[in-house]
Amino acid sequence: MLAALWLALAAPPVFLQPLPDSPGEPAVVALAAGRADLRRPCYRLECPDAGWSAPTRFTRIATPRVPGEVDPLVPMRLPAIAARRYPLYSPASRRDWRVTHGSHSRFTAGFGYEAVRTPDTEVKLEFGTGYRLQPYADFGTAVEGPIARGRLELRRNIADRALLTQNLLVETGRFNTTTRQVIGLDLKLLPQWTLHSNFELRHDSAGNGGSGATDTEGSLRLRYRF
Repeated sequence: MLAALWLALAAPPVFLQPLPDSPGEPAVVALAAGRADLRRPCYRLECPDAGWSAPTRFTRIATPRVPGEVDPLVPMRLPAIAARRYPLYSPASRRDWRVTHGSHSRFTAGFGYEAVRTPDTEVKLEFGTGYRLQPYADFGTAVEGPIARGRLELRRNIADRALLTQNLLVETGRFNTTTRQVIGLDLKLLPQWTLHSNFELRHDSAGNGGSGATDTEGSLRLRYRF
């Protein structure tokens, strides 16, 4: 009370204006009654008057520093939402790619695109052009020359223990068109036993004297994983 009375007598006239904390009252009256505070607000992590309020578990009180001493690193408190444990996230890969091939049978270049990508289904497409060097090699056409080549790949989980795959390859050239299609079904019988079945169909538009020829082939295998 004595300090407030002394400030009322010794303060310059500017303190006669009302303070924001007590609108409508002169500054001297507000200070004397304890309804106003001249302390500036603190917007730092370390406040000079941190000891004036009751400390909490997040209060940090500054300690005197020796001249030339480096500020210590303070552990950062993460928000509650950032401290939760979430599964690792990996960004999705690109859906398009380039296709190049060079061998003794053909040279090709093209473009690939993943049309469907879901947890149960994948569909991939590839298209390209090139030049055939060796006839009928790599399920190709019958003569040398420029070719166009396309491929379709399908993977589908039809059950918890069944996987359906399909690969379709088409190549066309100056003389004929060849098609190769392979359909596979994998069944997981037991944790270590898997049944693999494949059905393959090959068609050549120039076969059988030009009327077209089709060949089929199938296989069934039982695989044991050690």
